[in-house]
Amino acid sequence: MTVLTYAKPERIRLKIHPELNERWLQDRIAEDPSILGLGDLILKDRERIQPRAGRLDLLFQDAESSRRYEVEIQLGATDEAHIIRTIEYWDI
Repeated sequence: MTVLTYAKPERIRLKIHPELNERWLQDRIAEDPSILGLGDLILKDRERIQPRAGRLDLLFQDAESSRRYEVEIQLGATDEAHIIRTIEYWDI
């Protein structure tokens, strides 16, 4: 019989954590995109440079369709500039 171990979740603030940062989170999502809950995704690119814009943090494609997902990682509150940048990426 398998013995299950209970682990109480601990809140971790990545914004102020000395080791776990945005890059760490990006790596975890790239390694296992299923944690996003969007189905079977294939990583297409990381830090993709967009002409006349910035960089896409992560670009995924659904394994069964041509649907793509752009994942932006921001530690902390989302502000207006980040929302506008995401819309610009979509438009491009």
